Amino acid sequence: MDVELFDRIVGEGDVEEISTGEPLMMTIGTATTVGAVTSARDGECEVNLKRPVCAAEGAKIAINRRVGARWRLIGVGTLR
Repeated sequence: MDVELFDRIVGEGDVEEISTGEPLMMTIGTATTVGAVTSARDGECEVNLKRPVCAAEGAKIAINRRVGARWRLIGVGTLR
């Protein structure tokens, strides 16, 4: 997926780049699933999902990262 990270997390500070192996929670349409990042590079990343999601190419994805005890929205993605 193509990734656009926000500049800041509300109440938490700056958003760091996505790293390989990091767990992310993604919402695609009405489906929410967790996955581990298998590859992350300039503006794109690949994620191995624990529960598969059926979505059309070009679908928007909300990307969340675990910050403390909560999942925080860190950016949006577009499915390729």
